[in-house]
Amino acid sequence: MVAKGLKDYAEEKGLKISDGVAYGVIGGYMVTLKEGYGIKEISVSGAFTDECARKVTEFLQTPGAKKEYRIANFSILREGVIIEVTDTIGTMKKIREFLDFLPNFFRETGVLADGFCTACGNQIEPTDASKIVLINGMAHRVHEGCAGSLMERANVEQARHETEEKNLGKGILGAVLGALLGGVVWAVAYYIGYFFAIIGALIGFLAVKGYEKLGGKVCKAKMPIILIATLLGAVFGQVAGDVAYIMIEWQYSLIDSIFAFIYVFQDPENAEFVSGFCVDLAMGSLFAILGAIGVLKKTSKENKGAALSTKILE
Repeated sequence: MVAKGLKDYAEEKGLKISDGVAYGVIGGYMVTLKEGYGIKEISVSGAFTDECARKVTEFLQTPGAKKEYRIANFSILREGVIIEVTDTIGTMKKIREFLDFLPNFFRETGVLADGFCTACGNQIEPTDASKIVLINGMAHRVHEGCAGSLMERANVEQARHETEEKNLGKGILGAVLGALLGGVVWAVAYYIGYFFAIIGALIGFLAVKGYEKLGGKVCKAKMPIILIATLLGAVFGQVAGDVAYIMIEWQYSLIDSIFAFIYVFQDPENAEFVSGFCVDLAMGSLFAILGAIGVLKKTSKENKGAALSTKILE
């Protein structure tokens, strides 16, 4: 997605907008800009040797760079770097400053610029036919022949990905078991009288890990499966904590404790308890969902690699 701030910057720098990204050459390097939930993403195409990657990593990890340019996350590939910056008030000003600085910095560290094909690594001569290709969301200039090879590879990998067994049954089981395990932690904490929002995030984290550990594959159903399992774990933890309290404090059996819990909800005199229960559940569920989404976002770049996404822009 490209919203107003990036659109204005793209127009100012002569960048083009297509397929949800702004792209073009800034300071001799092919740059791709886009934004998502709470972040703006800067991708710079270039040939990174191990030494170049080390120097760039050292810089991007420094507290000064993170603070100055609001760097939230980054990843360096052989053919470019992807940098996520936190999107708050004043972020576009920081992006302008960052993109004024990066080209010279990359040039000093030896990162090969726009005149080299990031597919084959060879120089693109003025007489060579070339294409600008969007590869997994990052624009690259490549030889025309390399572009054709990339498209063929993308079609093969996409067909393989679509026919691959998704293991949804195992993934669902893993997500539910992971969420319930997090729910047990929630129940224990809730029983002893503590409520930590971080436990909600733990439920989401374990739901994602459970899905992946039992073999659930990347697919469109993954996100809703994780979110539903996460909410299930949050509800289970909240209810289990209260039921455990009734069992231990009132010396009831498990079945009697469950019925007592249901009765408490039905009795109008317990409105204050029900209200507190719902507030805690809502807050915990929110953090559980945020925890799950956070883990899914961190693995999104690996997931994109499951099938090469390639499109010729021009």
